[in-house]
Amino acid sequence: MNEIKNEDLEIILLEHCYDMTILKRDAELKKKESILDTLFGVIVRSDTTYETILEFIDDIKKDTVFDVTFFKKGGNIYDYINPKWQKICKYLYRQRSVGLGTPNAASGEGELMFLFISKKITKPSKGDLLLDNTEKIELKGEDVRVNGLISGVEFRKKTVELCKKWGLEPNIAATKVYLEAVEIEKPQHQDHWIKQLSKLNSKDQKDFILSWFQIVDPSFSKSIDHLFHPNFLFEKFKKEIVKSLYSSMVSDRNFDKFIILGDGTNAKIFDNNIDTFNNHIDNGNIQINGDYFRINQDANIGWYIS
Repeated sequence: MNEIKNEDLEIILLEHCYDMTILKRDAELKKKESILDTLFGVIVRSDTTYETILEFIDDIKKDTVFDVTFFKKGGNIYDYINPKWQKICKYLYRQRSVGLGTPNAASGEGELMFLFISKKITKPSKGDLLLDNTEKIELKGEDVRVNGLISGVEFRKKTVELCKKWGLEPNIAATKVYLEAVEIEKPQHQDHWIKQLSKLNSKDQKDFILSWFQIVDPSFSKSIDHLFHPNFLFEKFKKEIVKSLYSSMVSDRNFDKFIILGDGTNAKIFDNNIDTFNNHIDNGNIQINGDYFRINQDANIGWYIS
């Protein structure tokens, strides 16, 4: 592309981004430049010519690039993309542009691609995608985590206070500074908490764990008796944490679909039915991975799943 065509293409790409709700016309210059940097990188790396990108955008306007039934069926994203445009879409899929995300975070994988290639998909004021102006969609890539509503700093503070209220000793967090914490969920602390819980009678153990859950999610009110048969069951405990976090996330973000994209070849579609999600946790369709509680950070607590 020569210099004149670069300038022309920049205008064309910006107009397309405005049209597809990727950018607002009055967006900050740095957001526009970030999106343009991302798109020019995609064009160069995918060996897409100036004329071809014009044809691509024209096909997008004709709605012949992407079949949105993907959001009902899941599976391989590229089965729903016109073979003619799969190469450039694979480059678009990988992009995590700061220009599309919040001021302090980049967008997730797939988000820019979906918005770029279908008029039926728009950017809502809160959340990832809006399909047909009615269905809110939450996207997750390969590093999937469900998040709670309390920051790691506040979570640590409240759980340490709870621990001392019951006369239990906090564990020492694996940080560079001495830091008390109540990391009951971590495997390396299980021995510590088996000893601590043994100081309490059966009823008090359950009351302590229930109070801990209510710090994670103040609305938590389920019975936790199944976590004690006869001793405290850490693996079941972890599953209940993730269920609680998902419930909080559904309540906070009010989405209709929760989609785990993975690498794009085997996407899983979940609705906002908490019982359905919980069943997938219980039967092992959703695996519990490493914790993500960030006990000394302002970011909210959460947990990785796959």
